[in-house]
Amino acid sequence: MDATRLADGVVVTLKSVDRSSYAQEVEIAPLFGEEPLKSDPRNHCIRIPDVLQDPNDEGVSIIVMPFLKKYYEPRFDTVGEAVEFFHQVLEVRTI
Repeated sequence: MDATRLADGVVVTLKSVDRSSYAQEVEIAPLFGEEPLKSDPRNHCIRIPDVLQDPNDEGVSIIVMPFLKKYYEPRFDTVGEAVEFFHQVLEVRTI
């Protein structure tokens, strides 16, 4: 669901998460927006500015995310843009 954040007028997406099935998502997702992962150039995860509690259901959390567009809009203008896109999508971290 799309929404507008009242504090700054930014359009965001709200994702409802059932904590009984996906509790780890609610705990882990915000960590990618914190240091040291935040400044790692290989980190292409969406920043999670806030996690809210559903006022009607204690077992549901609402993850607030930036509003994103489809990967193919706008279309790639150059082969280099497409190559960089696939490089980021397929990038893996070796330990």
